[in-house]
Amino acid sequence: MPTDSTKRIMIVAGGEWQVPLIRKAKDMGLFVVNTNLYEDSPGFRYADVGVVADVLDKERNLEIARKYRPDAIVTDQTDIAVPTVAYLCEKMRLPGIGMRAATLFTDKYAMRTFLKDHGFSTPAFMLCKTMEDALEFADEHGYPLVIKPPASQSSRGVHKVTSEEDLRASYTDTLRFSPAGCILAEEYIEGVEFTVEGFKTAEKAYSLVVSKKRPFRHSEMIASRLLYRHWDPDFDYPQLMELNERIVTCMGLPFGITHAEYKCRDGTFYLIEIAARGGGTKISSHIVPEMTGLDINELLIRCALGEHITEIHFERRDHCVVLEFLLFDPGKVASISGIDWLSSNDSIIDFGLNFGVGDVLAPPSDDRSRHAYLIARAETPGDIERILNEARTRVTITYA
Repeated sequence: MPTDSTKRIMIVAGGEWQVPLIRKAKDMGLFVVNTNLYEDSPGFRYADVGVVADVLDKERNLEIARKYRPDAIVTDQTDIAVPTVAYLCEKMRLPGIGMRAATLFTDKYAMRTFLKDHGFSTPAFMLCKTMEDALEFADEHGYPLVIKPPASQSSRGVHKVTSEEDLRASYTDTLRFSPAGCILAEEYIEGVEFTVEGFKTAEKAYSLVVSKKRPFRHSEMIASRLLYRHWDPDFDYPQLMELNERIVTCMGLPFGITHAEYKCRDGTFYLIEIAARGGGTKISSHIVPEMTGLDINELLIRCALGEHITEIHFERRDHCVVLEFLLFDPGKVASISGIDWLSSNDSIIDFGLNFGVGDVLAPPSDDRSRHAYLIARAETPGDIERILNEARTRVTITYA
């Protein structure tokens, strides 16, 4: 146990994407209690105490909080822990975002309804409790349309459907990822997709950096590339960032990291979804600091500890950063080569493989099943492309 003078923090969720937050808390001199579902959770290796608990189990996590009496409770890069953290903070009387904001930022139907009621551009949508509801929505609005669980993450159960046959085939899979037993049907917005990474202080919402997304060819719902830069010759990034700040402010987030996804159609940006946490795959922990010089994990912890931060200052660095998801042919992996090249390349900020020798690769069906990722920096998009082309040449696998 820590000394009386050592501040304690409880971090809910302890997968790979939460490790940077845990390490940051340790660097700040905090005693870290980490909860996650699995005994071999990556976060447990860096925390002072690791406790096995389902992040969705609010009462079990509350028992742990009451035992260790943390001075702050946080999470990052995972949607499913956000309501739990909000609940714990309310029960422990600690700074948090509150259950109302937690619902708006994790329940896509609540978010859609709020945006419509407050005059923001939003696609047509309907909460469907039966297949007949979904077919009624399709009859009214036509195809294509998108169906998704109202509250899930990692693009699980999200489908673009183009016909009644397609809708019937996809409905069951979407329902599989919806604990509420219903689905959200939405008008499909044709156009380029973007993300906006931000931070909300006590008084102001900041849009920090924008990415332009590129999907995999086999699925429009799964991103293969996010290219981060502070301007684009074809799209009005200042307009998008200002919209994002208005939405975050209107939704009443008290403080914290934000991650939003938008599409642009005919010059109008439509919010696809927004979260009160950082983007996964180390976007908040690695990419935002690289593009802005701002450590938003540290800011999150300081706010959660009760510090009243009103404004922040950051750079808009000229270079580009890419988050690229590598795709390999299906089959059983016999060997992997090129890892040494990734490790020794100064342009590669971070990388990871979601498979090992002996695993069988299949086309990704959601964000979690993507094969590998790398984060790289360069001066221009052309330089980024050259790095990625070399990575594809160097990183290869053989099949059994």
